[in-house]
Amino acid sequence: MVLRALRLLGDHPEGLSAAEIGERLGKSPATARYMVNTLCEAGFARRDDSGRCLLGTAPPWGAWVPAEEPAAPGDLGPGDPAPGAVLAEAVTELYRRTRQRAYLVRRTGTLVASVSDVRGHQGLARLPGLDTHVPPERAHGLAFTKVLLAASPTYREAVTAEPLAALTPDTVTCPVRLGAELDDVARQGWARDREEYVRGFGTLAAPIASPSGTWTVALGLSCSSRRLDGHADDLLTDVVDVAREAARQWGSGADHHGTACSCAECGPDEAGGVVAPRNRAVGTTRAGRGHRRRTGRGLSAPRR
Repeated sequence: MVLRALRLLGDHPEGLSAAEIGERLGKSPATARYMVNTLCEAGFARRDDSGRCLLGTAPPWGAWVPAEEPAAPGDLGPGDPAPGAVLAEAVTELYRRTRQRAYLVRRTGTLVASVSDVRGHQGLARLPGLDTHVPPERAHGLAFTKVLLAASPTYREAVTAEPLAALTPDTVTCPVRLGAELDDVARQGWARDREEYVRGFGTLAAPIASPSGTWTVALGLSCSSRRLDGHADDLLTDVVDVAREAARQWGSGADHHGTACSCAECGPDEAGGVVAPRNRAVGTTRAGRGHRRRTGRGLSAPRR
């Protein structure tokens, strides 16, 4: 049934609503909405500003690369160790500090950026139109992908090869202006979008540099434009600080206190390093509340 829905979308480049898909497939509106959500979350389709579902321009694993051409590198540079739980903990920490929806976005050698982790409490507004992947034709509108574009000439060239779409009236569609902005992002180490991806929202992001210095992982947040305008400095400080600390931990292979341990209580993590003991407090909020790290889950939970 999902394959039939994909075929329908391919036959209707202008897009279809969930109700229209359900009507054509003989399914209930609820079933049609479920299929649309599944396709969008998997990166095969996307929603436009009106909520209609359109077939994606590339599969979520990216464009096919002929065997005789070298494949683009993955999100680890030469000699980089696996980050283990560091990246997941960075997303949790950014959400804990800001109470805004936090994201981890990665490039893995394709032209489609993957939203690999999201944190946010129930009721916190989601960034409209952002599913689990960012296709190249929308990459110029988000701070997360601007960070990745700034670090990869190949990615930048692929995105700017086609005319840049005006996702909102504030989207930068001039390749020269976008290039200058990406050069600034590379110098300053962070990016921002002001209602460039969707009206009423903005995003902030910074790279989590791997030990080899590559920028293939972006950490950031989304929030309302009003909040971003009123608290931009504080939010940016949190984004940059958490990203830098995550890069430090990734490079050192140490826990939050920078202390390596190989005892039975800590045990090895995914990268063959260590994680903090189960009962060690690893952070405090601005109100002074401690957070504990749970071995093996990569999450920080409030102390009860």
